[in-house]
Amino acid sequence: MRVLTLISILTLSFFLGCKAEPQISTVSEPRHEMNSGGVLEAFQNELSKVIDKVSPSVVTIFARQEVEFNPFEQFDLPFNLPIEPFKRERRSLGSGVIVKYDKGKLYILTNNHVVENAKSITVRFDKHTEKPAKVVGTDPKTDLAVIEVDAKGIEDAQSRIATLGDSDRVKVGQLAIAIGNPYGLERTVTVGVVSALRRSIGITQYESYIQTDAAINPGNSGGPLINIYGEVIGINTAIVASGQGLGFAIPINLAKWVMDQILEHGKVVRGWLGVVIQDITPDIAEAIGVKEGVLVAQVVKGGPADKAGLQVGDIIVSLDGKKIDSVRDLQFTVMKTKPGTVVELTVIRNGKEKNIKVKIGELPEKVGSGQIEGGSEDLGISLRDLSPQEKASLGVEGVLVVGVVPGSLADLSGLRPGDVIMRVNYKEVKSVREFQNIIEALREAGKAKALLLVRRGENNVYVALRLR
Repeated sequence: MRVLTLISILTLSFFLGCKAEPQISTVSEPRHEMNSGGVLEAFQNELSKVIDKVSPSVVTIFARQEVEFNPFEQFDLPFNLPIEPFKRERRSLGSGVIVKYDKGKLYILTNNHVVENAKSITVRFDKHTEKPAKVVGTDPKTDLAVIEVDAKGIEDAQSRIATLGDSDRVKVGQLAIAIGNPYGLERTVTVGVVSALRRSIGITQYESYIQTDAAINPGNSGGPLINIYGEVIGINTAIVASGQGLGFAIPINLAKWVMDQILEHGKVVRGWLGVVIQDITPDIAEAIGVKEGVLVAQVVKGGPADKAGLQVGDIIVSLDGKKIDSVRDLQFTVMKTKPGTVVELTVIRNGKEKNIKVKIGELPEKVGSGQIEGGSEDLGISLRDLSPQEKASLGVEGVLVVGVVPGSLADLSGLRPGDVIMRVNYKEVKSVREFQNIIEALREAGKAKALLLVRRGENNVYVALRLR
């Protein structure tokens, strides 16, 4: 409240100052005497205190990773000669934030992509102190990881613990401060505002990003996004490379839940319903006469929902009395439900409301048949990876179309549920992630359409997918 008051006074002072006649001052006059009421100085001092408080919690992370590399993959080799990929070392640079001290160990929260497949990890606490670290656990589905370091020899180790805030209370327009190590420039501070909430950008399975215009660059990944009270409200994760002021942070409440799961189980244990769902668009709402809830497009055979009697076409409107407004609502609610818990779903079936009790299962480690992996809301398509059994049965690699929104770009292009997308512009596609990356690259290149090779039934067909 104090900071908001300062900002209000500052704004008023600015407009009043605009109306005043210009005054001539000698060059020897102290700058602080020109400051209207000292508001700027007070605000600056408060901001510096916040940054000084949080900076010791921010670390630089160096990881050595081993990756496969095939220098011939861009060429068409004769006779389909098999080429074994080379392995080479890659160095990863990122940031992290110290979140816990326990039994002589410091625990650091960072991004999974910073430490993924790392052969060794080094954490720099300041210019005099570096320590080896090891991974406690990772979660690719949210791009989070927890690493630990022996606290012995680290000055004021316990005082370095960051204060974690409540991301559910974050509002658009609030000040946001990013601290990290962009391009290796340690503890760089940038200031902006929270631009938007609950963003989905298609890089992980579980997304509800805080968007900010506080500058984030390569090397900031894993560092904290903080509020004016010095509380961590997010973990900086991604940027839109072709844009400016488009940074994204994982909400700290989600990060805390993932961290607690990793520290307790060594991995993230998620609840699983076993359905493919999609949001109700205006076109679907007009067709079915229901505006709220999520539509069940597919039920995984043998999964929790199947055993409970859920059916394709059911509209889930609430879970244990909590209203369900979107796919994200149901996805995150089920994710945080302990496996084995019995919940009550309220569904609309054939225009009538029905209550169904479901025993939540545990999300399998690997994607199986019927589990949704991703898609694209603006294209109006839901996709998932093929299971090993489906690949063997169909004899093809690709991604399965599990849902197409009526009237969407995918629908107008002629895609149908059940289609298997095998190639995009002659590039083979073996996962949803590969499909999304190719489509994003085509859009960045200004392409309006993509040529898809699709297996439909027993035949192959080409489909020109509209991208805008």
